[in-house]
Amino acid sequence: MRVTVKDYKIVFNVEGEAFDNLVTECLNDGWELYGNPWAHQEAGNPIVTLYQAIFRDTAVIIEGDDIPEE
Repeated sequence: MRVTVKDYKIVFNVEGEAFDNLVTECLNDGWELYGNPWAHQEAGNPIVTLYQAIFRDTAVIIEGDDIPEE
């Protein structure tokens, strides 16, 4: 049996170019988007924070029967 291990994380930054650059860096490092981004803004605060879930495969675990005999 083969099992793929995935890492997940949430990246976030203020709305704008800083967030765009952060997500782009993650994609360039092998991460993939997981769903849509979402935003949060506190009442009365002009700052909008954007969040994006990302993931990547980090390992493949192979158990017993899948290992070829030599």
